[in-house]
Amino acid sequence: MVASLRRITLAASTLVAAVAFTAPCVPSHARTTSGLVGDHSPSSSTLCLSTNESLEESRRDILLHTVRMAALASLSVNSRLAWAGDDEYLYKRKSEDGDLTTKLFNEDGSPKDAVVEAQEKTITVPLSLPRTPSSISVSIFEDGVVKPTGQTPSAEDTNTVSASYKLPLKWNLDPSDKLPLYFDSSEGKNGKALQRATIYSVSASKVSLSTLEKASRVGVASSLFMDKLPNNYFDQGVAKADLIGGRTSRKPIKSEIEGGIDEQVYYEFDVAFAPKECPDFSAGNKENLGLGFCPYDNIFLVSATVLENDDGSGNMIVAVLECNKDEWKIGNADLKRARSSFTVERG
Repeated sequence: MVASLRRITLAASTLVAAVAFTAPCVPSHARTTSGLVGDHSPSSSTLCLSTNESLEESRRDILLHTVRMAALASLSVNSRLAWAGDDEYLYKRKSEDGDLTTKLFNEDGSPKDAVVEAQEKTITVPLSLPRTPSSISVSIFEDGVVKPTGQTPSAEDTNTVSASYKLPLKWNLDPSDKLPLYFDSSEGKNGKALQRATIYSVSASKVSLSTLEKASRVGVASSLFMDKLPNNYFDQGVAKADLIGGRTSRKPIKSEIEGGIDEQVYYEFDVAFAPKECPDFSAGNKENLGLGFCPYDNIFLVSATVLENDDGSGNMIVAVLECNKDEWKIGNADLKRARSSFTVERG
């Protein structure tokens, strides 16, 4: 690089010299103006050529030689700058720099294989589902622990499946810990992100995927039996909850034929309802802005699917994540991911 720059400097100096060398001579008797033009007589250091023809020929030769030298120097510099293997290449990435690009990509541009540590814990519960339900049968698991319902089917006529969902490890998932369950102690959070997580199954003779398909029109709570579970398991305000949003997703599931894989459809619903009473702002309720209603205080993130039987009956399996408005503010993104992780698998 330094040598190339020197050649450019030399070429430029030669060009200046050439211009000076080929400058026409000024007769000695020429006048000067305020001393700005010196005496350019034949005895001075500038060489004068005798004829115009020889002057033009010499000037052309010298200029051509100078241009060649400048072109060669320029090509040498450009070739060294463009060569990525040169140690002096200005934009060469060096592995020792440790920048993000070199950490994520190989030299050929392909992504590097990264080992990502698990940031979630999978909660799995076993379910025994009747093959031919003659009446409604219900099973409930709250926070991963079974709740007695008195409606467990006999083991001789059941299918064993598992239902699971994933929760972030940054939440407290140990019920025996001093912190509340589902407490998020990460920076900027410091509060509960979830009230409780429930998985329940409802087996009935008239349950199918079309039941979930119609839920957005008929009513989510009634279609998913949320208002009919034993002991009023859910707040009965859910029966009048508003449907905020919904979508479907598809996930693989083992087929009942050995070695086969089927596609299972899941329906997701966001439902919420406001508190029954909404005190005025003057009474200390800062959320009542005089609009005649209060913001939603109970939010349910729901995911549901149905395993259909050959006789037309079905087993509905539902995951519900409950939170209030404060918990929603803390964990809404994590709650949505947890809800979408809900999966049912045949044993």
